[in-house]
Amino acid sequence: MRKLNKRKVRWIVKEMGKRELTAHDIARTQEITPRWAREIYNRYKGKNLYDPGTITFQKPGRRPRPITDDEKELVLSTYQEMPMGAVSIEKLLKKTKRDAELSHNRIHQILLELDLSHKEPKKSRRRKWVRYEREHTNSLWHTDWFEHDGENIILFEDDASRFITGFGTFRNATSTNSAKILRTAVNEWGKPVQIISVHGTQFTSIERETCKNPRPNVFQRTCSELEIEHIKARVKHPQTNGKVERLISSLKRYYKHFGTWERT
Repeated sequence: MRKLNKRKVRWIVKEMGKRELTAHDIARTQEITPRWAREIYNRYKGKNLYDPGTITFQKPGRRPRPITDDEKELVLSTYQEMPMGAVSIEKLLKKTKRDAELSHNRIHQILLELDLSHKEPKKSRRRKWVRYEREHTNSLWHTDWFEHDGENIILFEDDASRFITGFGTFRNATSTNSAKILRTAVNEWGKPVQIISVHGTQFTSIERETCKNPRPNVFQRTCSELEIEHIKARVKHPQTNGKVERLISSLKRYYKHFGTWERT
């Protein structure tokens, strides 16, 4: 059935009043049912259809069910245990509490009411671009270092599954430590076809005026030994390795809640 507007409603009432066309003809023109055409005519006949308050429309769809206190308590307790977004909380509840059928939209509404979330207008609009994503696991890994409270942490993240394949904390961020965690990750999860990293000295040897062709560092040699293609992100283009950057920001946020990197 087609959605009507005020102009179409006025036309239906006018034509029904003329009685030149049948209700079936009028309904067919507007792609509605004859019963609905008669209902509109009976509702608005004899009224000033150009008065802004005469023709009104109800919000389509079923009326939303009020949020109960039990639902609020369930979402709040889950969030306090695992401070995640609505989609992740929905998945967790499906695994742990099968009788709790809460959609992520409903969970998000509860989080908004509890001031545990906020609206993001940019995410509500359809993106003009589509992010790249590998189809198969171990096709591409992302890696990067970050510093937190005096510790240097390295991550390896699978592009397709978003699974953290490698993780380590060190006093210093070096190519030796990068290679060490890479070998550990490969031994446990298999080797990727490609690895993408930034141009830091922890991953690649940097050209200098005194050394135009530097020897590959430990990480580069390890990639060659394991037959992994090492891709370097574009300079000053953090979006290339944006997935691991997003993972780092999430880990920092969750670390405040859990207290240790292992629990996080």
